[in-house]
Amino acid sequence: MLMKSIKNVMSTELIINKSTFITVIYPINAVDDVLKKLNEVKEQYKDATHYCTAYIIGDNQEIQKFDDNGEPSKTAGYRMLEVLKKNDLTNVFAVTVRFYGGIKLGAGGLVRAYTKGVASLINNAEFSYKQTYYKFKLSVDFNSIGKVEKHIRDNYLLFDVEYTDKVNYYIELKKQDLESLKFYFIEVLNGNIEFTLVDEYFKYI
Repeated sequence: MLMKSIKNVMSTELIINKSTFITVIYPINAVDDVLKKLNEVKEQYKDATHYCTAYIIGDNQEIQKFDDNGEPSKTAGYRMLEVLKKNDLTNVFAVTVRFYGGIKLGAGGLVRAYTKGVASLINNAEFSYKQTYYKFKLSVDFNSIGKVEKHIRDNYLLFDVEYTDKVNYYIELKKQDLESLKFYFIEVLNGNIEFTLVDEYFKYI
C-alpha cells in the first residue's frame, strides 16, 4: 500500500435541510497539530452545534482517532475516519463543523452529510507521497573542496559542514538518488571519498 497525505489545507461547505456542514482537512505531523487546528476551528466557529473530527497519523496509520462530538454513535467522526482510511491517507486531520438548522436528518442523513464533505475534498486534493530519505556524511580531503562543494550546495540539502582531518558534508537526499550521488563523486574524486549513512527517515513530498 502506497501511503499518502494531502499537500494543502482544504475546505468545503454543504447545506442540507437547513443544517450547515463546514469541513476542513489539514496535513499534519503529530497529535499536537490536531489539538492546535481544532482549537483554531472552534475559535472561528464559536456558535457551532458540533465539531466532529477524525485523524490518522503515522507511516503505517498507527494512530487513528475519531470523535462524533454528540452526534449519534458512528454517524459522524467515525464515518469521516472511514473515508480517510479508504483513501490510504495518513498524517491528515479532518474536522466538520455543524450548525444545526432545526430539522433532524436521521442517522442515514448524518452519515451521508459527514461522509460527503470529506470525500468531496479528497476527490479534489493534491497528494504528497511517502518517500525514503537519507542523511549522509560525505568525507573528502581538503584539496577536494573545490571539486565537490558547489555541486553539493546546488543539488542537495546541506545540513552542516564539519572540519576535522577531513571535510565532512552532511546532506539529505532521496533514496532513489543515492546511486547517482555515489557514481558522480567516485568519478570526480577517483574514489577518494567516504560515504557514511547517518539516518534514514520518511517524508511526504
